[in-house]
Amino acid sequence: MSTIIMSACWPLQGMSPAQKAVLISLADQANDDGYCWPSIKTIGIRTCLSDRAVQGAIKWLIAAGLLRTSTRSGTSTVYQLTPAAYAPPQEMRPADAAPRGAGNAPPPPQLLHPTPADAAPKPSMNRNLNRQGTKPPRRRAEPVPKPDDVTEQVWCDWQQLRKAKRAPVTDTVVQGARAEAGKAGMTLEAFLQLWCIRGSQGLQAAWLKPAELPPGQRLPAANTHKHAAAAATIFDGVWDA
Repeated sequence: MSTIIMSACWPLQGMSPAQKAVLISLADQANDDGYCWPSIKTIGIRTCLSDRAVQGAIKWLIAAGLLRTSTRSGTSTVYQLTPAAYAPPQEMRPADAAPRGAGNAPPPPQLLHPTPADAAPKPSMNRNLNRQGTKPPRRRAEPVPKPDDVTEQVWCDWQQLRKAKRAPVTDTVVQGARAEAGKAGMTLEAFLQLWCIRGSQGLQAAWLKPAELPPGQRLPAANTHKHAAAAATIFDGVWDA
């Protein structure tokens, strides 16, 4: 076996399994010059093909330029493998096989590729896509700092209450609470602490019971509807005593 011939034949494509089997069988028996002389029967036994199939494969290998044959009197055929000359035969259709009337048929349509300028979206479309596809992120409001006159514990408890009520903590709400605390004669911390105890969404000085006020502190009678409107303005439109 010639490794030179075998390595040149293995990568070849474009043939049937029978043709490739016969080619490899011959390469396995060839010398470095590509010569070998096995019989048709021997090739058939090695490839599990019939004599007729072997002969058809050899005929194709010759037409593809892979094989040359020569005869010697009184001996079997001599084969020479020429993998470098491999050129698979092309199946050519005769000119007479063309369908009639083809000369009068219109030419096939051509697919025109758009130019980069035509394929690019219009500027107005780009602007619309930007408006719809890329929305600017919402700016999160800065947290309200804890007032200096309120302890950390009371401030955290009151923020948790606001969160549970789904009500925001804003400067307006804090200032409103400070104003109501002043009306009740209470510190802001005491007012917020009482607010947490009540667990309400809003709290107004006029809603406080006498027992909840500082000693000696009294609130003047007030119109309930008037206070309700004021509380709704301060505490996000929702109030409960």
